[in-house]
Amino acid sequence: MTLSTFARHGKLTDRLISKSVLAPIAFGFEPPSVLVEHLGLQAAMPRIVDLFRRHGGTAPAGQPKYLSFYRSIKTHFEGDFDWQFAEAQGKPQVLFDKPYINFARPSLLTLLTCSVRGDTSITPKLLVRYPSLRGMPLSLVRDFERLLNDLSFYLPDDDYIAVVAELLLKGLAGEQITLISPVCPDYGYETVTGGFRYTFDELRDGVGLVAGRVVGVLPHLQDLLSRHGIRSRIVIAAGDFEGLDDATVGRVKETRESFRQKLARSQERILRALGRPAASVFIAELAGGEAAWNALVGSAYQSLRGDDFAALMPTRVDLSSILDTRMPLYHAWHVGRTRDQLADVLLRQCAEYAAMGQLFHATYRNALVVGGDHNRMMPFYWLYQRIPVLYLKRVY
Repeated sequence: MTLSTFARHGKLTDRLISKSVLAPIAFGFEPPSVLVEHLGLQAAMPRIVDLFRRHGGTAPAGQPKYLSFYRSIKTHFEGDFDWQFAEAQGKPQVLFDKPYINFARPSLLTLLTCSVRGDTSITPKLLVRYPSLRGMPLSLVRDFERLLNDLSFYLPDDDYIAVVAELLLKGLAGEQITLISPVCPDYGYETVTGGFRYTFDELRDGVGLVAGRVVGVLPHLQDLLSRHGIRSRIVIAAGDFEGLDDATVGRVKETRESFRQKLARSQERILRALGRPAASVFIAELAGGEAAWNALVGSAYQSLRGDDFAALMPTRVDLSSILDTRMPLYHAWHVGRTRDQLADVLLRQCAEYAAMGQLFHATYRNALVVGGDHNRMMPFYWLYQRIPVLYLKRVY
């Protein structure tokens, strides 16, 4: 018997090898010696067989024949390995949740070999998904992966993460990072299936929907950076420019002055809710006032509405699709407008995000935007420069 005996169509894959070694064990036979020797598993094989026996041995009728292997792997890769039974076209099958080892999904035999050799180190899934993180310390990548998962961050294309990785490397080199979160005014909203929906029936002066999300995230992100020796500061940027729009001010039954006063009280409450040092800024004020802000937005709007829109954007953007996702918001905010009119509203909002990206990049060294409103607006921060941006998953 030679290695070619176990090949299919001239190929001997890890999966074929795993099946050819484990199937005999599952039925109480010795695995093929030619494969054991080829893999250098002479010393490990008795321990693999012992694992199989200690975790149940031969499976009862109707159970997967490798069930004892699954159980033994689970004891060594707890939290990183699991399985569930399913049915496809009337046939039973097993669906696996496997870790990555050396950037690849391992076979069952590889997992068993790692188990008996005591080498259960795995490649973080985030590192496999984002090649740009491969220059980062593994401990930081693992912590970053947990944070993104636990706090429901949106996972963008690698281009965005590459820019964040560059920023983190600067932080590891001793430079301070500014975590800046733009927050919407505390508009009225209601709970709906799967999230929330703005009603715009009032303006309150508390911690708003978006602000509440970033308040729950920024301390954890700052603590993560601190654990890895990265200094950071937090800036909460209020969307005061929305109070410069008379239609919006009238919609929530306020004046420009009362709108600004409520926004200021909201900012105070947001900083208290954070429970740690943080700065408060007002975006239009940061730009130099209403005229300066309008000039920034107007310039971005003219760029975005031009024929070279696609060339300007560093990533693919489907405005029609974005408009579809924003329609519930716009119908509540801009009552009675047509789709064409709302498309222009969207374009002006896109210009506001582009202006914020330009402003934050120019004002803060090593800025990292942490957004909590709608991740579909994320690309527009990049109209003028590739500023690092992370976004939470949308809730409205």
